[in-house]
Amino acid sequence: MRQKAFIPYQAIAITGSPSRELLGQLQVDILTYIDVKVAVHPVDADLIVEVLQDSPNSQIASSTGTGQISGYDLNDVVVFRAFDKAGHELIPQTQIYGVRNMNFSSHTVLSADIQEQQMIGDIRKELAMQVTMYLIALGRHSAK
Repeated sequence: MRQKAFIPYQAIAITGSPSRELLGQLQVDILTYIDVKVAVHPVDADLIVEVLQDSPNSQIASSTGTGQISGYDLNDVVVFRAFDKAGHELIPQTQIYGVRNMNFSSHTVLSADIQEQQMIGDIRKELAMQVTMYLIALGRHSAK
């Protein structure tokens, strides 16, 4: 088992408007990879991660010659920032995003909906890990 990353903070709170899936995955990733606690309330934390935007979206990526949709691009954009309890901004407002391509057939609409939800879930896991990596970098920065 790997050793957890150290950052110079005791507890992290996640505020703002993350989806339940992103919030849950962020909490799991932080507790798994960083030697810190996750606080429920910001007053109990010395580092606050504020999720300003978490908005999944899909758009038509391709269509057949007859105009039927044959593919979608799924994406999720997360905008966040981090600051300490004194209000000093440690990670400025940062935008990260994940994208997946999905083939589509009108014959498999139900399974396509399930696949879309699974892909959005995978994107959110990826984005949560990216936010966690930004937090781990705070420890590397403070060690210099």
